[in-house]
Amino acid sequence: MTTNLTGITLRQAEETDLPQVVNLDRLAFAPLRSPAEIERDWYGQGLNLPGRQHMLAVDDLTGQAVATYAQLDLSVVLEGQGFTTAGVAGVAVAPERRGQRIARFMLEQGVQEWRSQQIPLAMLYPFQHGFYRQLGWAWVGRLHQYAVAAKHLPLYPERFGMVPYDPKHHQPALQDAYQRSALRRNGWLQRQELQWQPRLKPEPGKEIYCYQEAGKLLGYIILQYAAADSLPGTLSVVVQEWVALNADAYRGILGFLSALRDQVHTVVWNTYPEDPFPYLVREQHRVLEVNQAPRLYGFTHRFGEIGGGFMWRLVDLTTAFRLRPVKQGSPFILTFQVSDPILGDQTITANFTAERMHPVAQPVPAVLKTSVEHLTELFCGLRRATEMVWTREIEYEGDRALLQKLDAAWQCTPPFCWDYF
Repeated sequence: MTTNLTGITLRQAEETDLPQVVNLDRLAFAPLRSPAEIERDWYGQGLNLPGRQHMLAVDDLTGQAVATYAQLDLSVVLEGQGFTTAGVAGVAVAPERRGQRIARFMLEQGVQEWRSQQIPLAMLYPFQHGFYRQLGWAWVGRLHQYAVAAKHLPLYPERFGMVPYDPKHHQPALQDAYQRSALRRNGWLQRQELQWQPRLKPEPGKEIYCYQEAGKLLGYIILQYAAADSLPGTLSVVVQEWVALNADAYRGILGFLSALRDQVHTVVWNTYPEDPFPYLVREQHRVLEVNQAPRLYGFTHRFGEIGGGFMWRLVDLTTAFRLRPVKQGSPFILTFQVSDPILGDQTITANFTAERMHPVAQPVPAVLKTSVEHLTELFCGLRRATEMVWTREIEYEGDRALLQKLDAAWQCTPPFCWDYF
């Protein structure tokens, strides 16, 4: 059941609305900062930019903005295919109007508009996963973080290929390296200027290094120096992003970080779950924070942490199904009955053949009953249908062999994303 709020109008924000957007952002995200600071740091180039449009919920009686969010025009990669994606950022509601379903109202209106535009996918970073899960979003983004001693990283000789980043000479090649890697990964953004600016913007303590072979850039690392929490007076390095087009670039990055051992005590390595990094360090245990217990139990060291990150939501199912490549296998047809808290119940039948899904009009006896949240988890390779039937999160009627075919067809590496918004 969608929300209908009498007396609230949702419209696109205009540049004259900037003071109201700034105040809503201040109250929601940075109440100790001044409006002038937020306007300077967050909106120095203006409110609406190419690829970013702010929406405003306005009280019809007073004319005052009571909530806002930014819609980002994104494209994410899944199995080599770019998916037009509606990004949601900065959902902010005035303190005196919270708990009145205004945020839900804005997002419901957004989802309905995106479906009318045949946008297959929406993406956001949640303040609470549970809130967005009620609206059909699924947690699909995991980040693995390892805080290890720099001296325990391998001192690979490829480190001699690392050079400081020079925007005049390296920027096009760096962006090309990212794009080439993005097309081989799932969940990476196909970045536009709006996404590149904050990644490459100079900031105190932020450094970028590139890996080169014969003058060709094959990888890079973006890192942030910080005070080490575990040992006062020492430094840590937080890896914000890394890209390696080959094994030499990967070894060069790790060897470079290892060579910092005389200056840096701790390296915080952020990465995707499948990264071989944890197998390459000399000691598989985490550099401990102050007062942190050294072991989980017995002789088991603390090592890594898992971050609950971004969420995806399928929006226009027909477009999404037509776009997604599938693994080659014997053809089969399956009907999906999908419950959606915003768009209502939907039925889509897909013919899995020739490495694609072709929506067809005629339903078939094999029926998978699922929520749009669980369908999103299956669609992006995060989970398997056979597992979710076993846990009774979804229901299935028909030949059980087709479930295994579905798992094989949708098998892929779950998504990961470097970008935050």
